[in-house]
Amino acid sequence: SEPQTEQELQLSHFYQAVHELNPIEKSLIFLFLEGLSHKQIGENIGISEVNARVRLNRTKDKLQQISKKNGYEL
Repeated sequence: SEPQTEQELQLSHFYQAVHELNPIEKSLIFLFLEGLSHKQIGENIGISEVNARVRLNRTKDKLQQISKKNGYEL
């Protein structure tokens, strides 16, 4: 197989880290990546806009921690 580009490698690490999130956290991240606002994310998941913002920030931090634990930086 061909060597992976840096971008492919980063994406692979990202998906590995996302795999360790719980279902709500996964939803938060993917809705965020789709470009939805905190208000829209909250509406999709059934939580307030403020709660969506807080939980999204915690989830981003958790992704960073998982990445570091697995030996790479996102």
